[in-house]
Amino acid sequence: MITVLNLYSSLNGQTRKVALEVEKACLEAGCSVTTVNARDQHNTLDLLEYDMTFAGSGVYTWLPDKNMLSFIDRQLAEARKHNLIHPNSPRVSGKHVCVYCTYGGPHTGEAEAIPAVKYMGQLFDHLGITIADEWCIPGAFVPEKMHIFNTQGRLGNIEGRPNNDDLKKIYEQTIRLISSLDFS
Repeated sequence: MITVLNLYSSLNGQTRKVALEVEKACLEAGCSVTTVNARDQHNTLDLLEYDMTFAGSGVYTWLPDKNMLSFIDRQLAEARKHNLIHPNSPRVSGKHVCVYCTYGGPHTGEAEAIPAVKYMGQLFDHLGITIADEWCIPGAFVPEKMHIFNTQGRLGNIEGRPNNDDLKKIYEQTIRLISSLDFS
């Protein structure tokens, strides 16, 4: 059975919607799933224990949120302490990650999201876990004072996103990704 870590950090609920859809797809694909909100995770996890990890966060000034950043810092310190970071970051067979973010992109669109997924991916890449995919998913701003960005930003009208169509696409991408990877 494929073991999945479904790690996410969500301040306003948009990333949580995606994480729950990932969890649903993984369970229906027959995987064993552990879903963890980085905001509630104050200890480190053995990231090499899982065959597949989905790691997601909202984007705040081009980076993951502070809870995910803190989680990454703790994980990296623990990996260094246990000498898990090696030159050339050799691949660990059968270990994969999909990093994703929800973002509003009000000024420069998806370009605001790309640094966040790249940043999150580096933790896994340094551990030798193969980055299988990166997803940038439009997500509406929740705070009322930022509502203007939902209709006048670079992405056009993103009110209500991620919406049912976005979540259906996430479900399908999750199933396709899991079935396409070699976990041996």
